[in-house]
Amino acid sequence: MQSITIQDFRSLLGEPIAILDIRDKGAYKENHLPEAISMPTTSLPNRLDELDKNTTYYILSHSGRRSEIIAEFLNNQGFQAIHVIGGMKALKTAAA
Repeated sequence: MQSITIQDFRSLLGEPIAILDIRDKGAYKENHLPEAISMPTTSLPNRLDELDKNTTYYILSHSGRRSEIIAEFLNNQGFQAIHVIGGMKALKTAAA
């Protein structure tokens, strides 16, 4: 499974990349990247048909724990998923 540091991920922001924000809808609504697609962990397995196997997805959670699990799950399903280390928590810290 591939991972990306928050610094490398930040350098990609603004480019045409696919970001899946797997936090719950409340956390997404409170704070999210404008280009991120909300796909909470609980609904993701039922929404795989919305994803394209030819697209690389950057998986973003609160602290990076769930994104690692979901990236591995997606990779096992034939998708290209990259775990964003540290998640939104690290992104917020890096921006400060």
